[in-house]
Amino acid sequence: MKQYNLAFSGLGGQGVMTVSQVLAAAAAHENVQVLVFEGTGISQRGGGVFSFVRFGESYSPKIPIGGADALISLEISEISRIIHYLKPQGQIWANSGTIHGYYTKLRPELYPMEEKIKEMTRLKTNHLYMIPARRLAQEAGSAQAVNMTMLGAFSSVNSILNMDSITWAIEESSKKFVEVNLKAFWNGYNYAKNEGMSE
Repeated sequence: MKQYNLAFSGLGGQGVMTVSQVLAAAAAHENVQVLVFEGTGISQRGGGVFSFVRFGESYSPKIPIGGADALISLEISEISRIIHYLKPQGQIWANSGTIHGYYTKLRPELYPMEEKIKEMTRLKTNHLYMIPARRLAQEAGSAQAVNMTMLGAFSSVNSILNMDSITWAIEESSKKFVEVNLKAFWNGYNYAKNEGMSE
């Protein structure tokens, strides 16, 4: 398949690594070459976390600067952590809900205003998709399923992998939470479809 590079960001505990592994498993299920890079900070304290998933032939799991086709951020302010990896006019998918990380819990005034974040993204791309992922995840039964909600929204527009492979990988990733995770995925998918989000 044609190479496709996807970057994730979020806070510790939001499931950045989990959603990356779901996509890696889905790719392997289709015999698509995939590499995953996991970059962690003080994740156990709610610090920033990021990861890369590279589909197709690659020689390194790390996406080069300006090489990501899309970014998915589970917390909107964490876009700033990985935006330099995005290609010009690449896609940004962001959870519109605000969640304070380790440092902004201590000093809330350091949290950037949403308009400032949007201004930053506009310098790089016009393709910003805001998803009320926390609300959609809660409607599915768990606010912790934001990662699956965002994956669903992204998958509604991008057909990198077959939907059956992605849902299979979600089922395999956690038998205990499979019902909630699948519902969150489809909530995100249907929201993006109903809002007419497309390239």
